[in-house]
Amino acid sequence: MFIMGTAGHIDHGKTTLITALTGINPDRLQEEQTRGMTVDLGFAWLSLPQGTVGIVDVPGHHRLVKNMLAGVGLVDFVLLVIAADDGWMPQTQEHMDIIDLYGIKRGIVALTKADLVDPEWLELVQADIAERLASTSLADAPIIPVSGVTGLNLEVLKGAIGDLVGSLAQETQGDDPLLWIDRVFTIKGAGTVVTGTLLGGCLEVGMEVAVQPGGLQARIRGLQTHTKAVEKGVPHSRLAVNLTGLEKADLVRGMYLSLPGKRPHFSLINAFVQVLPGAPAPLATGQVVKLYVGTLETLAKVRILGGEQLAPGTEGFVQLELELPGHFQFQDRFILRHSELQENLGGGAFIEAGIPVRGQNLRLVGPERRRHLFPFEQPQAHLDLENLKAKYSADPLGYSLLKAEDRTYWTLQQFKREGLSLHPDLHELGEFIMAPRQFAKIQGYLRSAVEAFHAANPLSPGPSKETLRAATGLPARLFDQILKEVPELEEVGGCISGKGHQLALTPKEESQLQELRRKIAENPYEPPVTSALLELGYSKELLYAGAHLGLLVQLANEHWTTPEIVQQAAAILFEEEAFQNGFQLAAFRDRVGTSRKFALAFLEYFDAQGVTIRKGDVRTLGKRPLNV
Repeated sequence: MFIMGTAGHIDHGKTTLITALTGINPDRLQEEQTRGMTVDLGFAWLSLPQGTVGIVDVPGHHRLVKNMLAGVGLVDFVLLVIAADDGWMPQTQEHMDIIDLYGIKRGIVALTKADLVDPEWLELVQADIAERLASTSLADAPIIPVSGVTGLNLEVLKGAIGDLVGSLAQETQGDDPLLWIDRVFTIKGAGTVVTGTLLGGCLEVGMEVAVQPGGLQARIRGLQTHTKAVEKGVPHSRLAVNLTGLEKADLVRGMYLSLPGKRPHFSLINAFVQVLPGAPAPLATGQVVKLYVGTLETLAKVRILGGEQLAPGTEGFVQLELELPGHFQFQDRFILRHSELQENLGGGAFIEAGIPVRGQNLRLVGPERRRHLFPFEQPQAHLDLENLKAKYSADPLGYSLLKAEDRTYWTLQQFKREGLSLHPDLHELGEFIMAPRQFAKIQGYLRSAVEAFHAANPLSPGPSKETLRAATGLPARLFDQILKEVPELEEVGGCISGKGHQLALTPKEESQLQELRRKIAENPYEPPVTSALLELGYSKELLYAGAHLGLLVQLANEHWTTPEIVQQAAAILFEEEAFQNGFQLAAFRDRVGTSRKFALAFLEYFDAQGVTIRKGDVRTLGKRPLNV
C-alpha cells in the first residue's frame, strides 16, 4: 500500500480530478464544498490492479501552504496538477520547491482542463512544464493531459499511477510504528479518533500506545483504513485510530502516536539546511522561522554554525530551537518558511539532538561526528552570561545593556520576563527594544543599501521596502519603527527612497518612452512582453521608470501597456451590457479582437486590482476604476 499526495496551484482542478478518479470527494468540510476550494487536507483512495493507493489532497492557496505541508511530506509519490489554460503558476512553483526539499523523486504531472484549450496551446504548455521540471526531482515525470469533467485520459492516468506503484519497493513492516496526527475528532459511541499516515511498523487493536509530546498513554480500541475496520494497520496506509483513555481536547495536529518508550522528541536540533535560490531573505542567526516536520508546525529560532547567515542558494549547518518539540530521526527532512512573509526559505535534514550553545562555531556533537559533519574549528571560549550576571550583580543596568546585545531585538515583554531593567541607552521602539549597537547596525544598513541602489538604479525610486525588511529579518512592526528613526529615508509607493532623490529621465530616455507608448498604442490589445522590449533596445530600468511615472502599466505575465489602454479596456467591461452579469475570458478576447494570451494578461491584471472577480471560468465586475 502506498500514499499519493496532490500538489498544485489553487483552482487548477486537484479535487475535481481526484473525485473523477476515485468517485470520492475529498473535500470533507462544508466550507470547502461551498467555496469549491480545498481548505484543509482531504483524503480518498484508488483501487488499482497493483493495489490500493491512499490519496492526500492538499489545498493550493498560498495562505494554506501550512495545511499542504502537513500532508505532502509523508507521501510516497506526488501528483502535480497544472491547469492547461493557466500553465505554471506561483503556487505551482511554491509546491514544487517543497517537493524538492522533501526529496520526493517519484511523481506524475496531470495537465487538467485539457478540454478547454486548443492543441497548439496544449503543446506549448507541455513544453514549458517539461523545461521547468528539468532541474527538479520530478525531471522524468510523465505529463498527461486530462479532464476531470469530460473524462479525457483518466484511464491513461490511472495506468500511469499503477505503473509507478508497481515500480516502488515494498517496505518491510518493521516494529517501530509512527503515526503523525493530522485530524482529531470524536464519534458518538466510540470516543476519540485520530487519523494519519502510518510509517515504520504496524499498529494492532488492543495495543498500548503513547501520544507525544506530553507522555500521554492510550489503548487502541479500533482501527479503520479506507472506511473498513481492520485488526492491524500496516505501514504506508491511511489509518483512523480509535483511542481509549484520551479526550479530543488532549490532542492536536502535530502530535504523534508511537509505542511507549520509543520515538523521542526534541526541542533543540542540529541539522543540515539548504536555502532556496529564490528565498526572500538569507537564513540568519537570531531569526525566527516556521519549521514543518510530519504534521507539526512550530516556530524555531535559528543559529548558523560556522557563520552569521546562509544566503539564498547556499547550504550549511544550523542549530534550531523549536518552540514546540518534534520527533526526528537521522536524515528526517523538514521545511523552513519565513515567519512573516509566509514564503519558503528552504529545508533541511535532521542530524542529531543538541545542547544550547553561544557563539557561531561551538559544535554540539561528539568529536568523531564533528570531524565528519562540521568542518570548522571549535573556539576556545564563548560568552558565559551566568558568570557575567554574577559580575554585574551590583550593576543591574549594565547587565541589562549587555543582555540586550545578546540578540538583535527583544520585545518589552520578553525583557521584563527576564527580570531586566531598561538601561537609558536602550532604544524603545513600540513593543520592541534594541541595544544601541544593533540599532546603529540596522540604520547603517538601510542608509548604505538605499544609497547603493540609487547609484545602480537612477531610474527607480528605490529598493522595495519588503525586500529591505526581509534582508534584516525583522518583524514588520519593528522595521517600520526603525525606519521612522532614519530621517533621510522615506517610503515612496512601497519603495524606500532617499529624501531629495529625484527620478528624472534624460531627454533621450523621455524620447524613448514616448516612442514606446506610441508602439504599444498601434496594437493596443497585443501588449508586448519584457523580453521582446529588451530585444528592441528598451532597458528594464526605463520600463520600471515609466511605470513609476504613471506612463506605463505592467500587466500579468510581464506584458506592458499604457494607462490609457487600461482605461479603455475597463470601460468596455463596465459600459457594455455583455459583461454586466458575468463573462468568460473568450467573450473579452473576441470583443477586443486579440488572442487568448493577451486577453488573459489584461484580465489577470484586473483580477489583482479587484476590478474583476474570478470564480472558476467566470468573472464578474468588482470595483470600478477611477476615470472609467
